[in-house]
Amino acid sequence: MKKSVFIFVVLLLSSIIYSKAQTGMQFGLKAGYNIATQYGSKSSDPAYDVESEARHGFQGGFFLRFPITDAFSVQQEFLYTQKGSGQNVVMTQPAVSTFSDYRIDYFELPIMFRYHFLNIGNVEVYGSSGFALSMLLKGEYDVKGSVDVGGGVKVPIEESGDTDEMDDFDYNFIYGLGLEFDLFDQKCFFDYRQTIGWNMLDMPTSEGAEPAPLRNQTYSLSLGIYF
Repeated sequence: MKKSVFIFVVLLLSSIIYSKAQTGMQFGLKAGYNIATQYGSKSSDPAYDVESEARHGFQGGFFLRFPITDAFSVQQEFLYTQKGSGQNVVMTQPAVSTFSDYRIDYFELPIMFRYHFLNIGNVEVYGSSGFALSMLLKGEYDVKGSVDVGGGVKVPIEESGDTDEMDDFDYNFIYGLGLEFDLFDQKCFFDYRQTIGWNMLDMPTSEGAEPAPLRNQTYSLSLGIYF
């Protein structure tokens, strides 16, 4: 899959150079900060408690913007994005306490619909929404914890591996707000968005235990520049 993604990106970049000269398309780069979480169905079992922690990571890549009117445009993006979470799981029957650290990286293809609805001086405010297909590039996990077998004896749990059993694709809904402005005579933007995964992913847990059904969710802040 990684080789196919690389070939696709090379071919696309080659076509951009030609297309930009022939149309009104805009090309740019963006990069920023991800706060990634994962969530699942709330358990009704009082003996089972889960607390989630965020993974802090990077997202960035390039985009193509196609203006339709002065206010409305369509933007296709090609991003590398880091997702995942930390999951603290505590059970009382049997007495089990684990922490699972999930690190999953994607090649993401958002299609965004942007509408500029307000001007404040030289700053344009826009809203955006759209969809994304995410293709898994790499996934790793670590599980640490213990099982209380009675008599004050706790058996340690320590495992690590990759997410081979997880779906290679995730589908997402995206919405956000942004500001577009000039910086040193260059058109730039600042973008906030939330990306919500549709798929329930089977995240690996300790050996012999059922996978944890979780969905991806990220909050992103990014800066972009047009060329």
